[in-house]
Amino acid sequence: MNIKAVAKIKINTTNEIVRTVKIYSKCLQFCVNQAWKKRIRNNIKLHPFVYKNIRDKGLQSQLAIACIKQSCGMVKKAKTKPIIKKASIRYSFSRSASFKNNILSIATIKGRQKFQVKIPECYVKYFDNWKINESLLRIDNKGKTFFMFCFSKDFNVKNSNLHKRILGIDVGINNIAVTSNRVFFNAKQVKLKRIKFNKLRAKLQAKGTRSSRKLLKKISGREKRFMGCINHKISKQIVNSFNGNTIVIENLKGIRKVRRGKRMNFWLSNWSFYQLQKFIKYKAERKGIKIVTVSPYLTSKTCSKCKNLGSRSVCFFSCLHCGYSLNADLNASFNLAKHHSIADDVSVPVTVPDIRVYEHKSSPRTIACETMNKTHNC
Repeated sequence: MNIKAVAKIKINTTNEIVRTVKIYSKCLQFCVNQAWKKRIRNNIKLHPFVYKNIRDKGLQSQLAIACIKQSCGMVKKAKTKPIIKKASIRYSFSRSASFKNNILSIATIKGRQKFQVKIPECYVKYFDNWKINESLLRIDNKGKTFFMFCFSKDFNVKNSNLHKRILGIDVGINNIAVTSNRVFFNAKQVKLKRIKFNKLRAKLQAKGTRSSRKLLKKISGREKRFMGCINHKISKQIVNSFNGNTIVIENLKGIRKVRRGKRMNFWLSNWSFYQLQKFIKYKAERKGIKIVTVSPYLTSKTCSKCKNLGSRSVCFFSCLHCGYSLNADLNASFNLAKHHSIADDVSVPVTVPDIRVYEHKSSPRTIACETMNKTHNC
């Protein structure tokens, strides 16, 4: 499978870079206008109508071609004519950009400009043996310039005959994640932190003073970064501890459409289910582990032992048919793993097939992981 990655590297903001971004944005808007007016969606057909004009405005030839191609891609997806305020410049390596000995050379309206790049340790592996694809130059709202190196690499999927193991992962609010090998990632401390952020935000908004608005701006994004860090730690721990070939996750699309009460709606609307699953997916794919998405329908209400519908009360599941009982999220993770093995007609047991009736109690078999008390590199 082909895996992609992005390395965000900060470079110096120069006058040439700022002017190039402004001209590129104007040229992109011009190309969009022409493509929309003439109903052209193909960059080769649009080329003769716009190329000379945008070259006269100062764009280098390869940037002009990238601008035309980008405009057609935007028009294809748009239902109304796109309005460009600020654009990211596309750079093709060996044509409009090059990178050698930690020196980045990119095309601008004043010719090539070179930058000494300091590569963070977490990105070094990408520059060693990954292929650099078409990349982006971007200036953010604070005026900082970043070059987005886009990489790709082919990874081999693990041989299913050698690793016949399947891991089911149930995500939720009381437990951020529960895996079918009985690992719990409790959400208690995360919920307390998010409640603290919500109260602080409400207090500052109600105050409405200049200093409160300034503080609101300062803390904006802090909660998002906090949750992203937690999800990185959890996903890394799950993938690194799994020695198998398939991970099964839930398809939670549309989960926020069902109204479940004020309190539950608050948590559903502010919980990052998709981000955690996305982190698990890309980390697993880089290890050659296959990701399968299945429907979550009745996974926590179906008995993972006898397959009959049971009763769920808050976090506890009990089966009225066979008397089996355990944590509802753990039961769902067992069902996810078993559901996939049955669907694929593979006689594979769950990662831990020996399931006991007393697992809902505080037993040495149950592992509780407090992610906030551990430190893992992302």
